[in-house]
Amino acid sequence: METKNKMDVTEDGNKLIIERIFDAPLELMFEVWSSCEHLKHWWGPKEWPMKECEMDFREGGQWHFCLRGPNEGDESWGLATYKEIEKPRKIVYQDNFSDAEGNINEEMPGMLVTVELFEHEGKTRYVGTTLFDTPETREKVVEMGVVEGMGSSMDRLDEYLDQTTAQ
Repeated sequence: METKNKMDVTEDGNKLIIERIFDAPLELMFEVWSSCEHLKHWWGPKEWPMKECEMDFREGGQWHFCLRGPNEGDESWGLATYKEIEKPRKIVYQDNFSDAEGNINEEMPGMLVTVELFEHEGKTRYVGTTLFDTPETREKVVEMGVVEGMGSSMDRLDEYLDQTTAQ
């Protein structure tokens, strides 16, 4: 599959910044981040789609989800707690690895994620900034394949936006 938009990645100290332009209006881009109905179609790498999702999209609310891999038993649970929501431009959440019950895995690094959306020539520029405790923690998560995983998710989001805006 050919990607329509190049994803720019910057690693800076304890930050990982991912930017990409999407051919969708700002309001729709915000919407696809704010409900399981949308996220189930694009969140997670193609080989690790989201199968379970529960969300209370408000400041203080949580998003609990599971990505399932290609092999029996492959699963990765996450728990996000929303810190700040400014519709339609900004979502900030604390993201942690968890188990199926939502208990945070303290052995895995947590991260503070800021999703910012900007109007850009009739499209939307996405800027995702992930803040880690240390540069070493950032490097550990990058080595786990988070950049490739986000690239796959962003490609899936492009496809989903095409389907959504064509309706």
